[in-house]
Amino acid sequence: MLLERDIELGAVAAALDTAAARGSSLTVVTGAWGAGRTELLDHLPRLAEERGARVLRADAARPEREFPYGVVRQLLEPVLAGAASPERWLGAGAEAVRSVLAEETPVPQDGTHPRLLRELRALTARMAVDEPLLIAVDDAHWADEASLRWLAYFARRPTARPVTVVVTLADGDPEAGTPLVRDLLAAAGRTLRLRPLSPRGTRALVERSFGEPADEAFARACHEAAGGSPMVTAAIGHTLRRAGLRPVAEHGERAARVSPPDLRERLALRLEQLPSPLPEFARAMAVLGEQAEPELLARLAGLDAVGCRAAERALRALGLLRRRPGSPVPVFAHPVYRDAAEETATVEEQQGLLSRAAVLLLRAGHPAEQIAARLAATTPSAPSDAPWTVTVLRAAADAALDRGAPEDAVRFLRRALHEAPPDGEDRAVVLVDLAGAERITDPWTAARHISQAVPLLPSAEQRAAALLRIPPPVFDTAAPQTVDLFREVFAALGPGRAASGAGHEVALRLEARVRCAEPAAPGRLAASVRRLRELGPEPGLGTGAQRELVTVLLHDAVAAGGIAREDAVRLARQVLEREPAVPELSYTTLPLLAITLVVADDLTDLAAWLETLLARAVRQRALVSQVITGTELALVRLRSGDAAGALTLALEAHRLAGERWEANAAADVALAAVAVETMDPRLCDRLLAQDSGSAYGDLADVHRSVAHRMLRGVRAFQRRDDATALDHFLACGRRLERDGWHNPVLGPWRTWAALAHRRLGDGRAAEELMREECERARAWGAPAELGRALRVHGTLAGGERGRGLLREAVDVLRLSHHRLELARALVRLGVREAREGGRPAAELLREGAALAAACGLPGLSDRARALLGGPAPDPVRGLSPVQLTVARMVARGLPNGAIADELGVTRRAVEKNLTAVYRKLSVRGRAELAGALRMSGSC
Repeated sequence: MLLERDIELGAVAAALDTAAARGSSLTVVTGAWGAGRTELLDHLPRLAEERGARVLRADAARPEREFPYGVVRQLLEPVLAGAASPERWLGAGAEAVRSVLAEETPVPQDGTHPRLLRELRALTARMAVDEPLLIAVDDAHWADEASLRWLAYFARRPTARPVTVVVTLADGDPEAGTPLVRDLLAAAGRTLRLRPLSPRGTRALVERSFGEPADEAFARACHEAAGGSPMVTAAIGHTLRRAGLRPVAEHGERAARVSPPDLRERLALRLEQLPSPLPEFARAMAVLGEQAEPELLARLAGLDAVGCRAAERALRALGLLRRRPGSPVPVFAHPVYRDAAEETATVEEQQGLLSRAAVLLLRAGHPAEQIAARLAATTPSAPSDAPWTVTVLRAAADAALDRGAPEDAVRFLRRALHEAPPDGEDRAVVLVDLAGAERITDPWTAARHISQAVPLLPSAEQRAAALLRIPPPVFDTAAPQTVDLFREVFAALGPGRAASGAGHEVALRLEARVRCAEPAAPGRLAASVRRLRELGPEPGLGTGAQRELVTVLLHDAVAAGGIAREDAVRLARQVLEREPAVPELSYTTLPLLAITLVVADDLTDLAAWLETLLARAVRQRALVSQVITGTELALVRLRSGDAAGALTLALEAHRLAGERWEANAAADVALAAVAVETMDPRLCDRLLAQDSGSAYGDLADVHRSVAHRMLRGVRAFQRRDDATALDHFLACGRRLERDGWHNPVLGPWRTWAALAHRRLGDGRAAEELMREECERARAWGAPAELGRALRVHGTLAGGERGRGLLREAVDVLRLSHHRLELARALVRLGVREAREGGRPAAELLREGAALAAACGLPGLSDRARALLGGPAPDPVRGLSPVQLTVARMVARGLPNGAIADELGVTRRAVEKNLTAVYRKLSVRGRAELAGALRMSGSC
């Protein structure tokens, strides 16, 4: 059924109904491309059949215009060939018609043969004696001249027989303005113009394309994108449906961008058939886009002002162009029209248009980005002899970075690299710029380009400044040549740099990176401790370079146990107070500050600082900063007792890193820390499955090596494979000691190894490990680690000594940010007091259960409540309102996509909330979730 074409169908039906009384008539249907002219004709046979009329149908085509009476033959030949006795229609005096149909004799080229026109009219009238006729001709403006003359002749000389003629014309097509077509229009009894669909009609067509109801917002977006064109609307719907999308609000913006390939090819063919200069004008429009100012457009299309205006009017009438309010620049009505115009040009023609457009925009003083967009779309064959191209592309890259579009900057600079000479300083400068843009999204590629640029730079200072573009996050997987390059350039700078000035700043920043790039082994850590002591108790922190160096030295000193906790916290806080929370920090050594403060158990204001930094990184699409900051914030949340929030952040950082890069140590370590701290078996298995081929003990990065060994050990411990678990924990210890990492916070392997020894019956070894762990934790002084050590030591020790250690653990942990560890200590002490008759057992268990539930440890909370002898806890109460809503919808059997649609959120938001629900309720899937809700009465 046609949409919103009732008036037009009614007009044709009325013409058919009155044909017997009034005789023949002509109705002309006009409309833009895609308005549904052909579809309207396709529905006419149904009307004719209801009225007992015979249908004669012809489709005119521009390539067939040179065949006289070609449309007439399409109309008549099938009917005559199928008739039992066509001679009674032709009659004895129809020799001219017979010759035309048989193509035996030449036909008058001008179509003015009076006898032939009269015979064709008579033939039509005789055919209508038997039954009414409906003659339908599509795209009549493309019909041959002879057929057009006959249609006009027939319309001007109607017969008394019931013959209804319906022809369609395309608005704006130059052929629709020829004298013959105008004659046809003048002879028409009625002209119907197909209007664009209304919003309601668009919604109905969208729902037909998708086969399901559509959101009003989505339908409105389709209407605005297609301008009410049925052709474009249907193509958008089919394309999005094939892509697996649904007609919901969040996909509405795709309607304005999608370019259906099938429709694009059809439109390109039709554009190619238009007479000059319409295709040329459309191609110039596609290349210039929003910069299609009249003068530029005329020059690029090779037209004068009059020709440009005429071409624009024609394309607007066809429905391909529109004007924005208040702007003299025309634009394509939908991207598919622009893409179709581009496809009408050969590769060579398109490249030439792009190059000429760049020159025209340059001469007209347009911004560099607009010029660079055309240059970047061309394929260079050799370095250019026009130096302005590199200048423009570099300027455009700077502008793209300023507006937060690093991908565009990379595209411009890679194009500039083709224009630059094959070697020398000019090429190095482009390589350095390119690396500066790439480090935002692809730091490893940035490092490779810097390595290529450094040998081309003439001075040590320039080489050092270039190396500073390599962000430290790549150092854990950088090629050995990169590390050697840092050493060579740093040595070339020499130790005698001025005590102030730009050279000194470069030297300090480079020193910080050299230390980061070196393996974190005893030699590096010891050297960093000595260097930090050389700077004195109050090292200079007035410049960014000084703060970068102190940050690295401080990190190494903390790892080696070469600085008191109070001094480390004081220095880290002084650095942090001077640094704004901006994504650029992720390209320096300053992210190590957060690690230092986490190890020192001093998280005051750190979460707020990192949240600000992460929000800015997301806005600027700075992926490296998102990964680094997200992992640090995950560790802070974990230490602060927000296990669910830590897991969400760590998973997102891990996902971002996995999508863009092969590996990222920070993301791996953060997610492993969450898995170990929460003892989540599913998360441990997932991480171990991803890295099943890694040789953990041989990883260059000590953080990652220890994290993966801990994962293996904890998982073996949970499976009660205590000997294997102990092997992994001891391997962690050997790696940390070998590399000089003496701070117990960096790898709490002794506590786990002690528990494994105890299970294996070696209480002496367990006691020795915990005694050493407690001594090291007291020496460092961080409440979180000392509390953990005291808790495990107290758990292993019996009698009053064990109770005393557990009481001390609780007292120490009350001064810590580590809420998860405090919950464990409270429950452990409560269990011991209850077992041995201690009076405050119930209070301890109650506090521990509440804190464990708040931290996201439902298993620990349930055990504590069970010991209290109270009613079984209702874990559903721990769900947020949004999580409970999602859980109930899942229990009803709704898929994630349907839930997202109903709540008006993204599918990913539903998945995140559902993950949190599964963890809080300790269920493994949808079936268990429904059962848990039924048991709690929440279904």
